[in-house]
Amino acid sequence: MPAEDTVFNVLYDKYMFWSIIVGILTFGWMFIAMLRYRDGVEPVENMDKYHIEVGSFPVDSHNTKLEVMFYVLPTILVVWLTMMALASNTAVWTIPDDDQTFNVDIVGKQWFWEFHYQEDLTWEDESSSIDVNWTGDKLMVHTHGSEATNVTIETDGVATEYSIDLAAEMLTLNNTYFDRELHSVITVYDADKNLLHTWEHLPTGTILSSAGGQHLIIPCDESVTLDLYSRPHDNSNPAYVGVQHSFWLPEWGVKEDLVPGLEGGTVMTFFPDDSGTFPIRCAEYCGLDHSKMIGNIDIVARDGATCEVDSGIQKLESGDSGSSGGGY
Repeated sequence: MPAEDTVFNVLYDKYMFWSIIVGILTFGWMFIAMLRYRDGVEPVENMDKYHIEVGSFPVDSHNTKLEVMFYVLPTILVVWLTMMALASNTAVWTIPDDDQTFNVDIVGKQWFWEFHYQEDLTWEDESSSIDVNWTGDKLMVHTHGSEATNVTIETDGVATEYSIDLAAEMLTLNNTYFDRELHSVITVYDADKNLLHTWEHLPTGTILSSAGGQHLIIPCDESVTLDLYSRPHDNSNPAYVGVQHSFWLPEWGVKEDLVPGLEGGTVMTFFPDDSGTFPIRCAEYCGLDHSKMIGNIDIVARDGATCEVDSGIQKLESGDSGSSGGGY
């Protein structure tokens, strides 16, 4: 179910409202006319003047004001609906300044998505009482009020597990340097190995892939710009440039084609204002395993920030960056 505040959902609701109004007026007048002017209700004197001949205008029996209204009101309605539609196009197709957006390259291959990060992102779960603070060469994991027992720190693919000091309800590691150039993930578990909390740093240049079950991770409450490219899985055939895909985010009602051979790619923008995990789909038949062109997008809070629900930037009525903390 897409979010209710997307451009397209708001536009749909507005069109539905005016369609119902037009339907009530049209069918209401039709039934009134059927009942009021049906044959035999009232005898009509001088019926000759109501006689209609093909190709001639009934000059003797017409209502100029009513006829003008029949032209003017539908014209006003069509103009109004057109203005609403154009407003939605402006909100969708206006590309924000790159300096004010979070940028990721999306590469469609056969048959999976790759997510290439053009800037870094540090995020942390905001739904638990656990807090990770990693600055300089000191790492602290506060677990007050939780059932956490273990912490796993994975840096550049190398994982190390630590036990939490249950008396102090925290883990402190000195001489553990935070390197912004390395992909780091901190996960906190309870005694039954249930995941309680995640902290992650994605450096510029990180590549995630839906083929490995990885999600596209995007910060909330920031305008996002996705540059979309269709590319072959390998370069074994220089003449092959890939196939057509269409990157679709149903939650935000946005979809854009990935065109093979288009070096500059295509662009999609959206504004995620609610945290959570949402689906990614390919809306263009792209070959034998088109059904595998699926994935997920995680909307998260930057480290030290929160996601405020219903910020309303994506709403049609308004039309048109996270804070940092810890290791960010």
